[in-house]
Amino acid sequence: MLMTMISFAQKSQYFPPPPKDTSHKKKIEIVKTDSLLFRTQELGKYRKLIGHVVLKHADGLMYCDSAIIDIDANYMTAYGKQVHIVKGDSIDIWGDFLEYFGDQKLARLTGMCSLRDKTMILTTPELNYHMDTDVGNYMSGGRLVNKETVITSAIGYYYHQSSDAVFYGDVVLKDPNRTIYADSLRYNTDKEIAYFITKTKIIDKDSNIIETNSGYYDTKKEKAFFGDNAIIHKDDSYVKATSIDYDNDTKQAVAQGNVVYSDSSERTTILSNYIYSNEDSSTVKAFKDPLMMSVSEDEKDTLYLSADTLLTFKLPVTTWTIATDSTGKMDSIEKTDSIKIVKAYYHMKLIQGEVSATADSLFYSEKDSTFKLYNNPIMWMDSTQITGDSIYLYTKNKEINKIDIFNNAFIVNMQDSTIFNQTKGKFMQAFIEDKKMTKVDVDGNAESIYYIKDDDAYTGANKSTSGYITVSFEEGDVNRIKLTGTPEAEFTPMKKLNPETFRLEGFVWHWDKKPMTIYDVIRDRNQFERYMLENKKVVVKEPKPEEKREEKVK
Repeated sequence: MLMTMISFAQKSQYFPPPPKDTSHKKKIEIVKTDSLLFRTQELGKYRKLIGHVVLKHADGLMYCDSAIIDIDANYMTAYGKQVHIVKGDSIDIWGDFLEYFGDQKLARLTGMCSLRDKTMILTTPELNYHMDTDVGNYMSGGRLVNKETVITSAIGYYYHQSSDAVFYGDVVLKDPNRTIYADSLRYNTDKEIAYFITKTKIIDKDSNIIETNSGYYDTKKEKAFFGDNAIIHKDDSYVKATSIDYDNDTKQAVAQGNVVYSDSSERTTILSNYIYSNEDSSTVKAFKDPLMMSVSEDEKDTLYLSADTLLTFKLPVTTWTIATDSTGKMDSIEKTDSIKIVKAYYHMKLIQGEVSATADSLFYSEKDSTFKLYNNPIMWMDSTQITGDSIYLYTKNKEINKIDIFNNAFIVNMQDSTIFNQTKGKFMQAFIEDKKMTKVDVDGNAESIYYIKDDDAYTGANKSTSGYITVSFEEGDVNRIKLTGTPEAEFTPMKKLNPETFRLEGFVWHWDKKPMTIYDVIRDRNQFERYMLENKKVVVKEPKPEEKREEKVK
């Protein structure tokens, strides 16, 4: 039996015996044993200890049923019911079998092994522990428990002095709030912080998925930082960025650098370099050159919207339903829903197909599918310009079907480079079908100038005033004007008027301000084109400057 144990020790694949000349090293001490046998063999001097064995080396105590000590090699094996190592007042190590190399202060345990300190319990079938540096490691799979956090991996290292653990191979961290999967992971058992050192996936209790390549997660404070193109998936939406700061308690996140926020259910994507979001209120606030892209249901036109700041959120709405039970008793049922709100403020621009607009700010409500433009709004539909103190755009299936223009309402339609049809009044309402204006109602101080065309030549213009004017269009051209309320009208032939000065008061042609292409709305061209390429979408080629400002003439 003795020679068998010696042979096993000499063939250890982890810690081969050191040289014999180790007189300067501190020897393994025998503190207690029921029986001691001493034997000299050709390979060295050995002691065999049996019964209630207690050994000491440096500042560590070892307890076992039986042990064999190689005196010259300062090496021992311990076995029996269970081997127990105690170091100081905080480290406890257990195993079924122990090899201990005194000169290196290295312990190798096999069987049902565990390592414990004040912060964690580590279990594994094979455990190596460095007594001088207080570093334990396993190479055959292990499990670390820190309060409610459980970490498993193929390989692991635990640094007692700093309370740090490093895991490699099929790493899984589980706690009541999340599960983390990674190939490698660092974890501090005192601070309860997980550090990401490679590609990592996190799935929280709400089934949100987080992917990152670096950063950390403070599981105690529920705060995290995700780096290297991190992405957070929630239901049908996701946010992707160079880095994301995340607070799981408040459900708030700040994403910075090449940020993409996308909601497939809303068919909407926001690009920016800084986005704040709140899961609970579905709030997204974008700064630093934000761009919103919203695809219509028929996918024919995409709305591009930019401003200094873009803000979207959901507003809770409570509705009541009256119900009758089987006894005829009336009761009311409360239902809480939400509507989406979009705000864009300061230097707003938008374009969708042939429709474009600028304003100081914009407000959109999902409740009535209305875009409201405030402070110097200007809107263009092909070669038609609309201005007023404020403009409301009513949409259906994300396409405009009606326009309300409040105070100083003015519609200008360019017929030629110098010829403009004009309508103005206190309030206007324009109706749209198939992206073309079909009718305009003008209410209050209504005035108009419309040119008459005969066989491709202009014969003159009608200038009219009335309390109320209705202008009807056919294929984009005026085919009928109805005046109501003390109307006055005058026709002037072309030879008696100068088109460049034949204008209603307040006429201004803002063609130089019109967004001609999406690149007049997009602020960060590089980010937009990178997003399009990454998502395998067709990149719209930016026209040349001379092409962009070429006037469209019918």
